[in-house]
Amino acid sequence: MEIMDIQQQKSEWKRKRWSIPELRGSKQEWYEIVRELVERIANNAVDMNTTPDLKVTSSVYPWRNYAPFLKGIGVAANKAGLLTITDAGVKFIESPNKRYIADLLHDKYRIFGEILYLLQSEPKTIEDIDELLCREYSLDWANLSNTRRRTDWLEVLGMIEAVGNRKWGLTDEGKKAIQDWPLVSSDVVDHTEENNQDIQITPAPTEIEELLKKLVDNPALHKKRNTYNIWIPSPNRIENLRTIVQYASEKVTRSDLFEFIENEFQLKTSSVESMMPFLKADGLIEEVGKSIYVSTSAAKAWCETGNDLDLLRIMHANKRFVGEMILAAKDDTTRNEVYAEGSKYGMNTEKSRWVMGLLIEAGILEETQYLHVKATGLGKAFAASLPMMSADNVLPENPTTEIENNVDNTPSKNDEKIQLFDALSNSARDPMAEGKASGVAFEENIAAMFRLMGFDAIRIGGAGNTDVVVKWKDNTGKTVTAVVDGKSKSGGTVTHTDISDVAIETHKEKNGADYVAIVGPGFGGDTIKNFARKKGFSLVTDKELIDIALSAKELGLSLDEIALLFKVPNGIPALEELINAQKRQLEIISLVVKTFKQEQEAMDSLSARDLYFLLRGTEISPSLEELINAFELLATDEIGVLNLIKKASPTENTTYAMQNEVQRVNKLRAIASAIECGIE
Repeated sequence: MEIMDIQQQKSEWKRKRWSIPELRGSKQEWYEIVRELVERIANNAVDMNTTPDLKVTSSVYPWRNYAPFLKGIGVAANKAGLLTITDAGVKFIESPNKRYIADLLHDKYRIFGEILYLLQSEPKTIEDIDELLCREYSLDWANLSNTRRRTDWLEVLGMIEAVGNRKWGLTDEGKKAIQDWPLVSSDVVDHTEENNQDIQITPAPTEIEELLKKLVDNPALHKKRNTYNIWIPSPNRIENLRTIVQYASEKVTRSDLFEFIENEFQLKTSSVESMMPFLKADGLIEEVGKSIYVSTSAAKAWCETGNDLDLLRIMHANKRFVGEMILAAKDDTTRNEVYAEGSKYGMNTEKSRWVMGLLIEAGILEETQYLHVKATGLGKAFAASLPMMSADNVLPENPTTEIENNVDNTPSKNDEKIQLFDALSNSARDPMAEGKASGVAFEENIAAMFRLMGFDAIRIGGAGNTDVVVKWKDNTGKTVTAVVDGKSKSGGTVTHTDISDVAIETHKEKNGADYVAIVGPGFGGDTIKNFARKKGFSLVTDKELIDIALSAKELGLSLDEIALLFKVPNGIPALEELINAQKRQLEIISLVVKTFKQEQEAMDSLSARDLYFLLRGTEISPSLEELINAFELLATDEIGVLNLIKKASPTENTTYAMQNEVQRVNKLRAIASAIECGIE
């Protein structure tokens, strides 16, 4: 029965969340997976780093992958890193039934039961439902994914059923639910502006409150908040970060901590090296002895509460543009506008993107449409509780040591590269973009992207042909070929039914290709991903391609390195790890040069070991091996910024002096410019 009182409807709307978390596994198995998972935690709380042994499915994931959904519907809670059952979970186990899960989903998430109301008059297709929802509830959903996830659950839980012609109608249980559930009418949305005062924010623990109080008592401390890079293993970054902090709750050696993180998340040592400066700079882990680490008291308090807001409070106290980003996205705003605001705080686009990802994961920001974000009601209330920094008060110098890009983070739209990026994104979601035949603009833009990165790429297209052929020479001089299939989808999601493996295999054989990639705006569901993995097809989104192109230029990646994106199954993660490692290498080089500049006058010459002790307490905290590598690189004849003074054994004791650094930089820049002129 629909709620008639407007205030009650507004309260219902504000109380609920937007995004239903993903549940791993086949749709047909969802209900049984939930039932078995809840049964397991009913017996004993489980460590989210472990993996359950499920009888209902052969595809099993760690508990941390299931946790967001179980917590989202309220049947489980996180207590100090352990997943425990709630009263709602106990009630479900006492009498397991699909209707109860449907009740929970409707109680927790917006526009769930309301879909049933739309189907009351007549059956409709998913597209019809999505169009009605967007029109009636003033939604800017860029694709069908939000609607489809809701209808998938309604189908699984027996609320709707297929009635033919791709249409869905109500079941008897669905009709009954309409009578039982309080529904929010579309009329209320037009004048529902979330009032921050209606949302209760859980107070911060004492240890975290003290961090924020320092900013209140001494606003000058805002200027000391860092702008260092963030890197956390995905997916479920907040849960993964909590796992790491929880492991270090007692003192742990550097080697043991590294081994744990490497094994837990299948990372290389270089990736963990890249993560450590962030963990220290953002107040999560501290070094309390030589190579001895422990979680900070604030981080331990966060693990105790299990509240994502407490993590964000710690980060806000230590890093710029965390809470301030919420204010920047108070109203519906493009990502680029938020990134531009972040640059005023010394945060480049990549750093702001990481902060934004965590805010979205915590429910502080929401994606209103493609490339648009907006603060949620929770986000606005949370922002009101934080001491904020004005961009006008930012010091001109950056408080952290990092490599600075010469590229403007908010370039003009006239920039050809940015125009290409925009064209790629637009044509990925508009098959008829630029007034051309279906998919042509997208295919042309894909080819242009690969040419931008240095590949030989040409659009072929047409019936019986691949869309794009990409060629390059590997390190041995052998020509390598890849075929690329572009999938422009107005709905924003490519599914397995959009791909013909027979056609792609034919294209691969016809062009003598070594690799196959499919580029699209997004790829929905496990089916297409499993299919592509089995066939050896790499799935690349337009956003990933843009990010790779940016990193390729910034870091000077080789074609062989960029070509990792074609490799299956771990090519793109390997490329991301490589990019991260190279960025860290540049940061270490910058730090080494800066330290030489500061210390050489007093010490004449320095060794890698000298710098190791000087830099142990910095945010980057390079290892001895990393410093030796940086010294040797800077001392090569080609670069020549460092001059070997006294060779020693072991190598870490070899001393160097810095000389003619400005002239060497000018020389390198002149050579680079000459090469650029030759290839233009």
